[in-house]
Amino acid sequence: MTANVLPTIFTVEIGDTPTLTFEAQNLREAHELCHEQWLKDDLAEAKSDGVPLWDGKAMLRARIALPDESAVFAEAKNNGQPSDGLMLVYLIELDGGATDEEPVDPGAFPPART
Repeated sequence: MTANVLPTIFTVEIGDTPTLTFEAQNLREAHELCHEQWLKDDLAEAKSDGVPLWDGKAMLRARIALPDESAVFAEAKNNGQPSDGLMLVYLIELDGGATDEEPVDPGAFPPART
């Protein structure tokens, strides 16, 4: 019998800075997100106070979200538009008037293994 597992909220830290939250089925899936090139590109392009969120060198690490981070995600999810894509909720203020939630179409996630 297969258990129905509800998604868990995870946080991606850049260096030691909690940066964004998202839902994944398990920690392994959450860690895989940190290796996705589209996410790395997005984090390198996004800026806060004129500084890119990711310099291309700092470690990206996924962990289970803390209660306050989960609350930020839940509020954004409840107030946002429904999306079939992966919803990323930034924990820091982005330049350019971006919204709290930014649905993305990650393609095949997690990526197929060959």
